[in-house]
Order: sequence, then C-alpha cells, then structure tokens
Amino acid sequence: MDTAPKPAWPSVTREERPWTTNPDQVGADGARPTRPERMMTAITVQVPARIAEATVEVSTDTVALIEAAAVALTRLQARAEHLAGLSELLVRTEAVATSKIERIYADMDDLARATVGAQAATSAGSTIAAAQALTALTASTDGGKPLTGAAVLAAHQRLLGDDPAERDYAGAYRTMQNWVGGSDLTPYGSAHVPPPPRFVAPLMDDLLAFANRDDLSAVAQAAVVHAQFEAIHPFTDGNGRVGRGLIGAVLRRRGLTRSVTVPAAAAMLADVDTYFDHLLGYREGDADSMVAYLARAAIGAAEAAEESAGHLAALRPEWMEAVKPRKNSAAHKMIEGLLRSPILDIERALALTGAAKGRTYEALDRLSEAKVLAEISHGSRNRIWVASDVMTETRELEERIGVRTKPSKRWT
Repeated sequence: MDTAPKPAWPSVTREERPWTTNPDQVGADGARPTRPERMMTAITVQVPARIAEATVEVSTDTVALIEAAAVALTRLQARAEHLAGLSELLVRTEAVATSKIERIYADMDDLARATVGAQAATSAGSTIAAAQALTALTASTDGGKPLTGAAVLAAHQRLLGDDPAERDYAGAYRTMQNWVGGSDLTPYGSAHVPPPPRFVAPLMDDLLAFANRDDLSAVAQAAVVHAQFEAIHPFTDGNGRVGRGLIGAVLRRRGLTRSVTVPAAAAMLADVDTYFDHLLGYREGDADSMVAYLARAAIGAAEAAEESAGHLAALRPEWMEAVKPRKNSAAHKMIEGLLRSPILDIERALALTGAAKGRTYEALDRLSEAKVLAEISHGSRNRIWVASDVMTETRELEERIGVRTKPSKRWT
C-alpha cells in the first residue's frame, strides 16, 4: 500500500456571512424554527478554489487504479457495441441508483408505467426524469464535443421541470443560499454550506473550463468535476443527480465511453457514507482519494455490467426457443427488439413488429403465454407489458455492484 502523503489540492475557503432567521416560516412538517435556529446571526460558507488550470497529482496507487478503470470501461464499451440493450440497461440502472441516493425509490412496475407515460407514482416519474437528464447530458459530449453550461442547465430542466415544488427553479442556477443536511428552514447543523449565489456562475465557468481540458486522465477529470460540482452546489435541488451525471459526460467527451454509461451511482449507493466522506475529503484538499474512489467504483460497476452483458446475450435465444416464432413474423420481430425496448404498450409493440395491430396483439399474447412478457396493467385499456428478465436484471446488476462495496452501517 502507498503510504506517501496525499498530493496537495486546493481546499475550500471558509467565510463567515450574516444570517437572519425568519421566526414565522414553517417547514414541511408544520414546525417553525427552533430556538437555536432563531438565535443564529451568522453562517460559515465554503467557497471552492478555482481549478481551471490546476494540476491533478495523484499517488502511484491511484495511478494504477485509474489505468485499471480505463481498461474495464474499454472492455465494457466493446461488449455494448455488439449487444443490443446493454446501454439501455446501464442507463436504467444508473437512474434508479442515483435516485435512491436521494431517497427516491421507484417500484419496477411503476417505473415501467412511467416509461410509457402511464399513471405512476411520483418516485417513478422522478426516476424517469433522472434517466432522461443523464442521457441528454452524456449525449451533449458525444464525439468529444465540449461540456457546456447550457447542457448542464438543460439536464437540470429535464430533471425537475415537472416537479411541482422545484419547477420554478429548474434550468437555472440558484439565487439563494442553500445547504446540505440539517434543518429544512436554516443551515443550523448542516453538513455543508456551499458558496453564496454570487459565486455560482463564475465557479461553474471555471469548472467547465477544467472539464474541457485534454491534458489529464479522464477518470481523474471525471472525479474532480463531480466533486467540485457538489462543492459548488449550483442548484436549489437536484445537485447530486446532475453532478453524478457529469461523470458520464466527462468520460464520453474524452472517448473512454462511446455509448455506455458506467453505473457508478450503484457503487455509491451501496455505501453512501463513504461516498459522502470522500466528497468532504475533496473539499478539505484530498482530490487523490476522490479519484481513487471513483476509479474503484468504475471498475466494480464495469465488471458487474459485463456479467449483465452475458445474461442479456443469453436471453434472445432462450426467448426464441420458448416461442418458436416463424422467421420475420410479428413475434419474431418483437423478440428481436425486446432487449432494446423491454417495456411495451401497443404503440411501442407496433413499432417493433411493423405489423398490423391484430398481428401485433397476437404476438404479445404468444410472448405472454411463453412467459417472455408479463402484463402489468389491469383491464383492456392502456395495457403494458414488460420483459421481466430484463427488468429483473436491472435490480440484480445494482445488487452485484453493491456487493463489491462494504455496506453502510448508518444508511437505512
């Protein structure tokens, strides 16, 4: 083990700012500020350093992890290019995990309903929005295109544009002080008080300049971009989900991935305490540990995803054997497209088969009788079917990634 001191990285600067608590404001639980909150006259904010031209130096152990992560991601990307459905599975897994970190839990059936626009729980809609934001943010850097502020704001709009509590703030940097943890009403007892609003836009410009450099490791760059974004906390809400999406955007811009999204959030979810500890360490000047942490998360996620690739590859022949469809029939075409589109309503099914509605319903019935599809709707209208094996793989992939990390003793 490398026992040398960690390479230096600029830590946050702490500044005291005046604070006044409105004693009449009411929180979501109906309670007013406590006496200690009402007595607050100042808060200590943390202002991140400018990093646009900073040198990221890491230990020899971390260099080895970075190289191993690059190999694992390259291998996963190669599998995805020859296997339909893997990229979609990874996005779905990442969206579910990144939402769970924010305590947003979506049932798989509800997630399927929300995917096709059917009525579903709010948590499922939020998870679908996270997947859309993640996909858009990553796609914005396809082919090495620069990461832009407009793309970050657009991702935030996709994430929270339909949220009743946050839609007024979606797609814009915050104009108010925020904080992490503590009370809903004041920063009292909070874990992190980010910089005041006037610092946000300049710090984000600085972060984007760093994110678009090509003179450092892609994995190290992704780790620093994520941690710096969380230190800035530029939005009123959604910072974690957008910030974790930046990891994939940086890796895509640098060409380490071309179509896959590494589900690193599943590793973070498995031990959120360690994840948050590394973000804290980054703010205190330890970028090396943050980079090593992301590299390990990427390795574990990529290796677990390769197992999923093997499972997905086996499904199509299994389905064909179970259904025995005539070549080029509606059922045959439906099976061919099911890995990419494992959640179906009649419109999606028609798009897969290219057949008349009657033939398509016959194919849906055949696949359901063979237990390739399971119907999760009730009644004769707005029917929804899912390829249960694919949806189950989403949950199992998250669990496989998680077992590579020590489970948290504090997180419930």
